[in-house]
Amino acid sequence: MKLAATLEDVKAASSTCLRCSWCAYGPWPENLPLCPIYSRFPSFTFSGGGFLFLALALLEGKIEFSQSIADFAFSCSSCNACDTKCNVIHSHKSHVYILDAIRVMRREAVKRGFIPDGVARKIYDEVKKTGDYGRANGFKLPDKIRSDNANTVFFTECAHSKSRKGIAEATINLLEKIGSPVGQFAEKGCCGSTLYDFGFWDELEPLVKANWAKMKPMKGKKFVFFDPHCQEFIVKRYPEILPDFSPIKNQHFSQLLADAFKGGRLKSKNSGKIKVSYHDPCYLGRGLGIFDAPREVVGALKGVELVEMVRNRENSFCCGARTLGDYVPNLSEDTARERIKEFEVTGADLLITACPYCKDQFQRVMPAKDKTRVKDMTELVDERT
Repeated sequence: MKLAATLEDVKAASSTCLRCSWCAYGPWPENLPLCPIYSRFPSFTFSGGGFLFLALALLEGKIEFSQSIADFAFSCSSCNACDTKCNVIHSHKSHVYILDAIRVMRREAVKRGFIPDGVARKIYDEVKKTGDYGRANGFKLPDKIRSDNANTVFFTECAHSKSRKGIAEATINLLEKIGSPVGQFAEKGCCGSTLYDFGFWDELEPLVKANWAKMKPMKGKKFVFFDPHCQEFIVKRYPEILPDFSPIKNQHFSQLLADAFKGGRLKSKNSGKIKVSYHDPCYLGRGLGIFDAPREVVGALKGVELVEMVRNRENSFCCGARTLGDYVPNLSEDTARERIKEFEVTGADLLITACPYCKDQFQRVMPAKDKTRVKDMTELVDERT
C-alpha cells in the first residue's frame, strides 16, 4: 500500500526547493499569503518548504520527534495551496507533494503517541474505538427519491452529520425538485479521508477495503459526492491503496445542480435581489479543480449577484477547519476570521460555500447575530427554486 512520501521522495523534493517561500503566496499584484500558518508568521520555517525540510530532518534522524513538532505538523490546514503554487519541486522527475511529506510527519506522530490535545485527540480516540471518524448519524434518503436501480448513487456517509440537518434537508428537497431518482451509498461510515490526513493509517486500509467491496458492484454508476474531501480522497488516493481499484464516474453535487439548471430540470424563482460571495473550498477547488460549477449555479439564480473575494478560485484562502495542532494558539479560528473579514469587504449579504466543513467552520466563529449569513450552496438554491 503506497500512501505518502518516502525518505528518498522527500530528499528529491528538498534538493530542488529554492527556499523562496513562493509556495505561500498568491499571484501579483495582490501577492497575499495563501498559507494560513504563514499568514501569521511570514518566515520560510512556516512555509510549505519549511515543513518539507522539517520532514527531511526527522526522516534522516537529525532531530528527535517531540510533542512540539507533532503540534507543528498538525497546524497545517492541508489546504494544498503550497503544492498548487510551487512550480519548482513538481517539475522534478521524482517530485513529491509537500502535503504528503506533512502527512508522513503526522503518521510518525501517531505511531509515537504524540497526538495534539483537543479535536485531534478526540478524533484519535474515536478512531481507536470505532475504526472510523464516527460522525455519521444514519442519514437516509427518503423512498420517494431513492431507487436502488438508479444510475446515480449519492455518496453520503459522515458528510451528513447531526450538525448539518439544514444541508441534508435542502439536499433532499433539491433531489425531489430535480425529479431523477438516485441510489444511496452507505447511510453510515467514513471514506477514510480524515484518517489519512491525520496519520491514522493502521485503521485506514481495512476501512478503505470495506468501502471498495461495497462500491465495486456499483462502479458502472455515477457517484455524486456532497463532501469534496470524500470525493478527492476516493478519486485520488484509493488507487494508491487498492491494487484492484478501477476509476469510478464521479461528480460533485454542485456539478449536478449546474447540469439540472442547464437541462431545465431546476428553475429559479423570483425571490428578490441579494449579493453573495462564494468561498472556494480547498478540496473542491485546488483538490478537484472544480471552480466553475458552483459559480454557474449562482448565475442561474434570479436576483443573485456574485461578488468575488480577492482570494478566489485556485488562490482561495482556507477556512482553517483542519488546522488542529496547538503550536499556534487559535490558528483555526483566526484563519476563519481572516476569511470572514475578506468576505465583509465585498459588501455581500451572504457567504456561501460548497463544503460542509467550511460552513461549520465559518458559523463557529461568526457572531451569533450573523450566523444566518453563512449558508451552504444547497440551502441557497433550495430557498430560491
